[in-house]
Amino acid sequence: MATVTEVKSTTLSGLNHIDALLNNLPNWNYLTSGGNNLYYSFSTAAGLESGNGSILSAPQTFSAAQQSATRSALSYISQLTGIKFTETGDGNVAQMHFANANISGSGTTGQDSSRYSYSYDGSNTVTKFAASTWVYLDNAEWAGMNANLTPGTQGYETLLHELGHAMGLKHSFDGTIRLPAATDNTAYTLMSYTHSGGIHSTFSEYDVAALKWLYGGDGLGGALGVNSTGGGRYYTGTSQADTLTGTAANDVLEGGLGNDVLNGGAGTDTAVYNGVRSAYTVKQLSATAWNVTGAQGSDTLSNIEQLRFSDATVAVSLATAPLQDTAAPAQPTLVFTKDGTAAASGNHPTFSGVAEAGAKVEIFNGSTSMGVGTATASGTWSITPVAVGNGSYHVTAKATDAAGNVSAASAAKDFTVLSARNVTGTTGNDSLKALVANNYIDGGDGFDTVVYSGVRANYTVGKTAYGYKVTDVAGTGGGSDLLVRDERIQFADVTITLDNSGIIVQSSSSNAEFTGSSLDVDHAMPHEHGHGHEIQLIGQHVHAGEHAHFA
Repeated sequence: MATVTEVKSTTLSGLNHIDALLNNLPNWNYLTSGGNNLYYSFSTAAGLESGNGSILSAPQTFSAAQQSATRSALSYISQLTGIKFTETGDGNVAQMHFANANISGSGTTGQDSSRYSYSYDGSNTVTKFAASTWVYLDNAEWAGMNANLTPGTQGYETLLHELGHAMGLKHSFDGTIRLPAATDNTAYTLMSYTHSGGIHSTFSEYDVAALKWLYGGDGLGGALGVNSTGGGRYYTGTSQADTLTGTAANDVLEGGLGNDVLNGGAGTDTAVYNGVRSAYTVKQLSATAWNVTGAQGSDTLSNIEQLRFSDATVAVSLATAPLQDTAAPAQPTLVFTKDGTAAASGNHPTFSGVAEAGAKVEIFNGSTSMGVGTATASGTWSITPVAVGNGSYHVTAKATDAAGNVSAASAAKDFTVLSARNVTGTTGNDSLKALVANNYIDGGDGFDTVVYSGVRANYTVGKTAYGYKVTDVAGTGGGSDLLVRDERIQFADVTITLDNSGIIVQSSSSNAEFTGSSLDVDHAMPHEHGHGHEIQLIGQHVHAGEHAHFA
């Protein structure tokens, strides 16, 4: 657990291009609930900020186009950080809020305001930490510019700037640690007010380095980043020659362009390169030193145990064989997100995390596979099963790289499903009615029939490794169902028989109906003991005085 000192201060990297951008708000890394998920809302009916004198009018809801652009920007940030962002219509549930408003100051185009609160015990250990942030775009003097958040516009660059604040970045010219004048411009960081290189649709290199330092690319509570589970750090260099030095933990070092010197220190450390393995030459210089040369420069490595390329991760001791990959992928991270708006409900959860880029990720309940996905180029992955049945689950994830190497299992997630959406038959011949959206229908023993109210043409039916998937393609709210141990499907116009050799059409029939029942998905949550002190700290940072910078 973190201490009060840690949550009130900024964890520095020792690298100016990163530390000049670090703020201690809103400190998402210290959240004590929600796992790797941040909820966001466009609602202006609930969860509104109070006490912000810079907001001169009642917040107004983002337009549909503004909302779409914001979702795209959050998806981009998810790829960089590994954090999962989930939209909710309930402003009281959301931790991130987006709205238009008249902001004080004719030159202010946007503002972000963040707050956090925490409890701690007698040993100054934080027992509970929560945070919220509000992103406003000016709809008075800058209404026209901010109405258009299409990438490539000044409005979108303003949105990225404010999202940088919302993720924990400060202005490059504020505070005691600042960028030198030569790099204090938007070619290096969007947190600068000095424009260079035209309008930007992505974060600049220093922004990316700071976000990777904060979140490690594997999200909240992962193996890397501030307040990481194992103390590992993610060090990112610049487009120039850099010297990066790791810690005693398992670190990741990414030199970028330039002839870099990378020293992993103790632990099992990884050097990252953005090209395929075959694009680099690896030479051993001594028992602990290596040279890696490619399009990004010629790097000198010491105390590095692994090299991560876009297509493979290899042990550095084996890397002189150009295409050899015998190293197992790193243990993936696994986050369980209940369906519903941060509520314990439903039978349609999402599993997500970070694994080796391009690796196949498979989730298991014990030894039984529940689904397969593929990690993106940034390593993020997400799997949502069609539906899961009632019962207790002990789920892990494993990653398999292109060479067939299999990782160790992730840390397990335990939860229970008791959902009214799930229908279970008996030992006899049952007729089971499909309910609304994402059912898990288990016929049990006997010869069982699942009944749908629509005609056959309204559904697709396909065999999967986990049963038969039936999807409503007519848009009538049926969603996708998983049928397990069911022998027939009865539609309004025809009945089909299911077996391992295919789907056989036969004449229609009808039977009595049997429906399931019960509650919802929930975590097994530990009880909290003891008592401490409750305090709330409120801090704001205002992106003001943009003037011609975003005009």
